[in-house]
Amino acid sequence: MTERASSARSISEPFPLKARFRRRLVPGLLAFVGISLLIIGGTARFAVEAIYLELAQRRAQTIERSISDSSNVAWNTLMSGASMDELRKSDVAQQLTGAFASEVRQQNLLELKVYDLNRKVLFATHLDEIGTTENGTALRDVIADAKSGIVKKKLPDDTEQYELYVPVFDESGALRVVFELYEPVDYLNTILLRSAVPIIVIPGFLFLVLGFTLDKLVGAAQSDINTRTEVINMLRERLESFVSKSAVHAAHDVDASSEITSQRIITTVFFSDIRDFTGFSEQNTTESVISFLNDLMTLQVAILKQHEGDVDKMIGDAILARFDGEDGAKRAVAAAWEIQTAIRQAEFPRSIGIGIYQGEVIAGTIGPDDRRDFTIIGDTVNVAARLCSAAAANEIVVESSLADDHFLPEETVAVKGWETPVSIRRDRIIGQS
Repeated sequence: MTERASSARSISEPFPLKARFRRRLVPGLLAFVGISLLIIGGTARFAVEAIYLELAQRRAQTIERSISDSSNVAWNTLMSGASMDELRKSDVAQQLTGAFASEVRQQNLLELKVYDLNRKVLFATHLDEIGTTENGTALRDVIADAKSGIVKKKLPDDTEQYELYVPVFDESGALRVVFELYEPVDYLNTILLRSAVPIIVIPGFLFLVLGFTLDKLVGAAQSDINTRTEVINMLRERLESFVSKSAVHAAHDVDASSEITSQRIITTVFFSDIRDFTGFSEQNTTESVISFLNDLMTLQVAILKQHEGDVDKMIGDAILARFDGEDGAKRAVAAAWEIQTAIRQAEFPRSIGIGIYQGEVIAGTIGPDDRRDFTIIGDTVNVAARLCSAAAANEIVVESSLADDHFLPEETVAVKGWETPVSIRRDRIIGQS
């Protein structure tokens, strides 16, 4: 596709706002919404886990105080470094075990472990684990940072549970022991679900409403753009019907800040004129004259366009057209033949004469900025008009070099302003009075 055709198409087609919105902006908005919801969901989960661990630490502190109050001697002895075997010798181990079991039931825990700062198990719901050492990363981190941690663990029966490692501090604020609380996965997941769903669903719904609203607005804007473009195209087509194809192309080939430059070109000029149009106008009504003129002009313009001629202007009952290109003269003569034949067959009340001449013209704009005309001027146009005047009704008069074997022998005709007569040849369409 040529640059000119591409430019014309871009001017005549409406801006694809809706298509670009859906193809370019919507994916970006969806990605933004998705990322935003992930961030919101992640933040909500982090916040809920932080709150949950804070509550777990308070529960651990509560368990520690409760056991200390109910079994103060046994608890202090355990904290001083005594083992459960040593506590059993003093008959307080059973009291301590009972206190822990009561707290596990009250706190709705699956299990409970207590570690010293050397990761040794001081107490466990399963008594056989007492005295063992835990080497897990989570416990090490809690002891190192004095901050609670959470680990999801899969059990042999394929069920899952959360292990909460919670630091417990003494009255001075120093880390004393670490509690490990075992809780069902469903408990924390339910909290997370109840907390995160509203946080995600509400913004998601608002984003959806926003997207739907934007799509409606863009759709309305696209409809308005389409309507305006249709009106502009219709107006442009009407305006273009008043000017030549060359003028339209010249206007399209420059931007708003540029001037249409004049240029010298070699072209074939076609000039036609109705014979005795003045007499016909005086003898008939205005409506009849206009109807005849429109019919005759319509016939000529249609044939000129079929032969790729460009109608430069219509001057009263005359037509000025140009045929560009190396075969322009051949096409101009063929168009003249067809026009004269069609007029003869249509039996119009008046006939025309046609003059054709090839040479250099100046193509450009003439007139002030607010009322300009794009046309061709020069001796070539004047000579074509002179040849048209020399043509009788139903005749075609051409420069001798443009004629073929159908034309009559060569003759000359004087042209105003030229010292040397122009060599011409004539051809007449027979059968028209």
